Amino acid sequence: MAGTAAGKTLAIAVPLFHKLREGRIHKVLLMYPTIALMEDQRRVMDTLAELMGLQIGQLRGGMSRIELMAALNRPVILATPDEVYWFFRKNVKYGGLLLYGLALVDEFVLDEAHLFNGLMLRNLRHFKQRICLLGERLGKRPRWHILTATPTPELRRLTSGADVRGQSKCGDVEVTFLDPARGYEERQDRLIGAVESALADGAQKVLLVFNSADLAHRVFEGIKGGSRPDLPPDLQWRFGRIRWDKFKAWLGQEGIAMETMEEIERWLKREGPFYLKDLDEGTWVDLSSETLAARVARLLEGQTWGLRRLLHSLNREGEQHLIEAMDRQLRGKGMLPRLLWNEVRPKLNREADVNVVAEALEAHMSLIQTGLERLWAEDSLRVTAPACREITESLQQAGAGPELAEAITRHLRHTVELPEQSGVEHRMSSGKLAERRVALSWLDWLVADPSRQQALVERIHQALAAKELEVEARHIATWGETGVPVVIYTGKMSRAEREGLIDAFSKLPRAVLISTPAVEVGVDFAADVLITEQCDGNSFLQRFGRVGRRPGIQGKVIVLVRNGEAYVRLFQCHQPQMSREEFSAFIADPADGLFPARLYAEGSAFLDATHWMVNAQLGEIGTWLNQAMFGNEVATLGRKLREASLPFTYGLRGTLPEVVLQGGAGGDPFYILCKVSNERLLHSDSPFEMARAEMWYLEFLWKPAPWKAIVVDAKATLEASQALFWWQNGRWHLRVGYGIAADYVKLFSNEPVAKGQPVRVLLKALEEQIRHDLEGFLSKIRPEASKPLPQLLVRIGEALPLFFEPYSRLVLGQGDVHLLRVDADGIAEPVEDQLGNPLVLPDQTWLILYDHTKEAAEERLREASVLDLEEVIYDWNALQVPGSIGPVLLDRVAGACFHVYRRLVEYADR
Repeated sequence: MAGTAAGKTLAIAVPLFHKLREGRIHKVLLMYPTIALMEDQRRVMDTLAELMGLQIGQLRGGMSRIELMAALNRPVILATPDEVYWFFRKNVKYGGLLLYGLALVDEFVLDEAHLFNGLMLRNLRHFKQRICLLGERLGKRPRWHILTATPTPELRRLTSGADVRGQSKCGDVEVTFLDPARGYEERQDRLIGAVESALADGAQKVLLVFNSADLAHRVFEGIKGGSRPDLPPDLQWRFGRIRWDKFKAWLGQEGIAMETMEEIERWLKREGPFYLKDLDEGTWVDLSSETLAARVARLLEGQTWGLRRLLHSLNREGEQHLIEAMDRQLRGKGMLPRLLWNEVRPKLNREADVNVVAEALEAHMSLIQTGLERLWAEDSLRVTAPACREITESLQQAGAGPELAEAITRHLRHTVELPEQSGVEHRMSSGKLAERRVALSWLDWLVADPSRQQALVERIHQALAAKELEVEARHIATWGETGVPVVIYTGKMSRAEREGLIDAFSKLPRAVLISTPAVEVGVDFAADVLITEQCDGNSFLQRFGRVGRRPGIQGKVIVLVRNGEAYVRLFQCHQPQMSREEFSAFIADPADGLFPARLYAEGSAFLDATHWMVNAQLGEIGTWLNQAMFGNEVATLGRKLREASLPFTYGLRGTLPEVVLQGGAGGDPFYILCKVSNERLLHSDSPFEMARAEMWYLEFLWKPAPWKAIVVDAKATLEASQALFWWQNGRWHLRVGYGIAADYVKLFSNEPVAKGQPVRVLLKALEEQIRHDLEGFLSKIRPEASKPLPQLLVRIGEALPLFFEPYSRLVLGQGDVHLLRVDADGIAEPVEDQLGNPLVLPDQTWLILYDHTKEAAEERLREASVLDLEEVIYDWNALQVPGSIGPVLLDRVAGACFHVYRRLVEYADR
């Protein structure tokens, strides 16, 4: 451990590379917490590897098995933990291959390890233990090197090795605290003003770090000057873009071959992705019949499943006339469910029971699918834009009604991507084509002929150096009219967009970098001024470490304090001069630091059980791993989860699916959906995404939010539950079944069900029997299970004793989470895609504090020390919806709700 700029990475890398060259070890893995840090360190590692004759491999999510094997066979491997976990989540073949490859690693280096906290650290602990055990099985004992400037007690427990201390080489830093701003605009203006003052004072490299990516982008867009930055030719080449009409004219003036211009134009017409809806009128394309049939089948199966879910829910509610009840429920609902129901309904009589209706739904779906298989027997179907009538007509011939066929076609137009080999090249209007930007870096590979490509690249470089060709730089502008380049780098940008930007900032003699916590760790910016907002203590110390790293450069840090309380404490405790150690304690001391630390979950039985299940997929070796890694509690829960075939989210960091904007930027659904309407949402097939939005990030950034909140639809989420979990008698229990959590909460209803009494009153009278002879009680009432009350109690089954516990109203479940939009008037509407299909957070674990007010819930969570955990989403806004049943908690990292539930149960049992 050592302070920033102490050379921790080189201090470990040089001897490891030497050992590799000498043959004393054969494989090293260096793991970095962020892509930005890995890219920064990659340059250093490449230089070392070249000097020592070694090859470097890098793990990336999305690699094929062949690519993965090639990377694992290199002596030096670079990765981020998220990329490693991508393979575990993909399937057992990838996971097993990766585990075997990593078990051959001799030495692991975990850089900036302080970023691993709470459940993320627990995931890492399991990963380390698994690798070490497999290594021992292969006769190896891998060594682990944990590098950090701010060690925590939890990190120290990760390894039993000795501490190796170093000394920071950072120079003195002048720190200035700005008093709190009174609002969003003043906060923005204060920070902009601080940058302009620093530039006026002669600062060469300024780092402006915001807590929010949105504020960072707003500032970047707002301060852009009218002139383009004066960049060296190599950076103009790497980041430069130019409109096609201007570039085409320049190419013509330079006498560039027409064949080259045609190649570029063809690429611009193909650069996508493109969907059926993007075709010009009258354009036709041949589509795979198999792909179309699979899309229709998936859509119909999803709609049928949703209707069956609603049907069974109404049946559980005791509805006597299911057909009429379905009519009522589907009035005003999404288009596709309603249209599908309208086609099935005429085939049913008024008194049809739940099984007859379910069979009719399945039969109609099968009719359409079978008809399409007959009609689409050829390999492809020729489709003509814009209406794609060929698809609509096929659906009608297969048995779908006109409205349903048209709705399905509309869905396919937005979701079926045009194949690369479709030959559709001329669908874009000349006006749209002229406005498209050509990235100069594309020309390294876009022009096929090597001689033409080389001649073009050389001429463009000459033109850039002579300032004969004017290009705009992607994500690089000037700060106002100062002429100083400003670079934007945030986590909202896609990986491709971020690539190379930090390198560009470091090469510029004078520049401003606007960023977010994506730059907090490890990267050396050679900055002389850091301007930032108050954040948690450890994060601030990491930002603080970005300056004062270069000899002869006086480092300055300017901090905008968030609130008056921190500002008062600052004046009470500060000293004119402090050592770095004193300053670190002053800022981030866990008990008395100026900037409070974040709170994290300590562990989770569910998280442990998912690791048990991952191991279990590996056969005999997995059984051995589980015996070595886990006790009976985790193994029992893992077996129950596996037997129930429950899907689970698995990852090192966040596991909440995102809404992805055009261009690849994604984010929290509770934030993004406040600005994106249903009409611009599309279903996504990725397990990491809830939906795709037809909106670019910059439009999203400046768009006002029409909805004040996105909240969990607690009642719909209960109905969609697949499992109910609870802790009782020293072990975890699990009850599965569609809508099982909705059934359970009916036990608390005030509605009379028998003899004028609600269920909860009747159960109190049966408490002794249920607690001590549950099976006997259930055996007595099973013969009466056709009646509503016995039917409900039998369905709840072994969960009945939970009703008598002091924590009975803590409802821990799993299933799809439904969301609602709430506007300024408090009116709620469901989140759906543009076709009216529900968009859900799939297969999530959640915790509902049933019948709790916000005040009661906060007090209970605070007493159990589980309020404001970083890994949990606390949906207090759910209480604003009419008919609310209580606040809802969701996992930001899988397993967090289990931790909260267990702590609440332990506290309730005291």
